[in-house]
Amino acid sequence: MKMRHVLSVLLAALPLGGAAYGAGGAGSETPSQPGSTIQVAMTLYAGGLTLGHVDLNTTIRGDQYHSVSNLQTGGVVNVVWQSEIQATSNGTVAPNSFHPALYDSFYTGRSDKKQEVSLTYDNGGPVKLYANPAYPTTGYEVPPDQQKNTFDPLSAITYFVSGVHMASADNPCGVLLPVFDGRRRYDVGFEKVKDVTVSMDNGLYKGKAVLCQMHYKQIAGYKPRVLKEGAKFPLISAWITTMPSAITGRSYVVPLRVWADTEYGVIAAVTNKLLIDGVTPKT
Repeated sequence: MKMRHVLSVLLAALPLGGAAYGAGGAGSETPSQPGSTIQVAMTLYAGGLTLGHVDLNTTIRGDQYHSVSNLQTGGVVNVVWQSEIQATSNGTVAPNSFHPALYDSFYTGRSDKKQEVSLTYDNGGPVKLYANPAYPTTGYEVPPDQQKNTFDPLSAITYFVSGVHMASADNPCGVLLPVFDGRRRYDVGFEKVKDVTVSMDNGLYKGKAVLCQMHYKQIAGYKPRVLKEGAKFPLISAWITTMPSAITGRSYVVPLRVWADTEYGVIAAVTNKLLIDGVTPKT
């Protein structure tokens, strides 16, 4: 399995890097309604070497959400997989779910390769796809019925981080995220393994957390090369904690560290900056 394939799987599971093919727009905001923000920045590592950076900036106000994410590879990984991805998503917040409205992203790769993709949602029907340049899907079509009731990649991680899905504060990981990214339909599932106490090397957090496992399941659409090669996806683990937001009765679900053991050693995404409502939480 090539390093860029392993890294793409890790990012898809975040799935901030599922925004590798995405789209942009601004969500409406109503200042008079109660709101909250979360900003998360993560550094990507392989064997102790820095591979890049990814961040998430989300605002939830009233029944609206708006997220922006940026991913930029760096260091040794640029030799084999140089990427810069900017993505935005927005939609509405329901009591136990999100309803995406627009997902937009712009990808730049090696040799000035570019890809823009937009996903537009309308009344729960099939997702409207715009891609420039257009890419072929013949033989890998995702049927319209499998596009219904799905998240775009950025809305999926925003939904997870928002904590809206939590049935119990003891288990922030119990959720299955159905994702359609314009090319493929897949599920990212989170399940709790056990309660743990963690102390991060960078000093960002020390205290109680939950060890979770993350599973990626291809449903339909274009198959990543890692599957064509017959390789198995590595087991992905994560330290997760919860922190209160400014919205009464709601807590954010914060990924502290996400990692996978691979033939290249441990590939990890580690949170190095966290702001909730503009303030670094005390731990």
